[in-house]
Amino acid sequence: MPETRTVYVSFRKLRGSAHPSVILRLMMAFNDISLANHSLSEYKREQPPVRRHVQMGARMYFVRLQCGHLNEAMKVIREIRDASALRAEVSRCSAEAQAAFGRLTSCLDGGAGAADFRRYVGAIRNKTAFHYDSDMTLAALKDRAGRDEAATSSITEGDDLSLWRFEAADRIMDSIVVRHLWRIPRTADLRSEADRIADYCADLCLSFLVFASEFAFGYMHKNSAM
Repeated sequence: MPETRTVYVSFRKLRGSAHPSVILRLMMAFNDISLANHSLSEYKREQPPVRRHVQMGARMYFVRLQCGHLNEAMKVIREIRDASALRAEVSRCSAEAQAAFGRLTSCLDGGAGAADFRRYVGAIRNKTAFHYDSDMTLAALKDRAGRDEAATSSITEGDDLSLWRFEAADRIMDSIVVRHLWRIPRTADLRSEADRIADYCADLCLSFLVFASEFAFGYMHKNSAM
């Protein structure tokens, strides 16, 4: 049976601590990424027949959402890396949390994982997480309209608004992500390669959740617990 532990905190005590903004923004990002991660997991499960037409678009949406939030959260990771007092706190975390932090910092500029992060995560945030890019939309439409096997799609209405889905828009968004941003070639197994990249993004988000949960809880307990 799942269990929880709740600690009450004082905003007055937190305000007097060394890095309150960093910790609060880390927790904000944790909350957002955690919800997106959980929702993605739910839509990976088998859906009732009446909702299966929503599944593909929903999965891609929560991948995009996670990438958007993670890209912004990396600014906080950089601040932790660059503050000696906060790095000292990281060194007191578990080996698992420290490894997760190391994987995240490797994705910052100059790190071994920076190029992949910009290509697979940053590009999603800049073009599709919170934006609807006109040029890429038209380019994806031109591409699909020109291929017989991809030239049609569907739209669905329902007696509940949650059952409405413009699958045609999902297909265009899918093309934007996998062809224009992730640049998966037509010679590759599209779905296999897309799943590999989506798993890369999800694993990075999991690293963030592992680190942020332990680091932020420990900091709050130490600096603001009542």
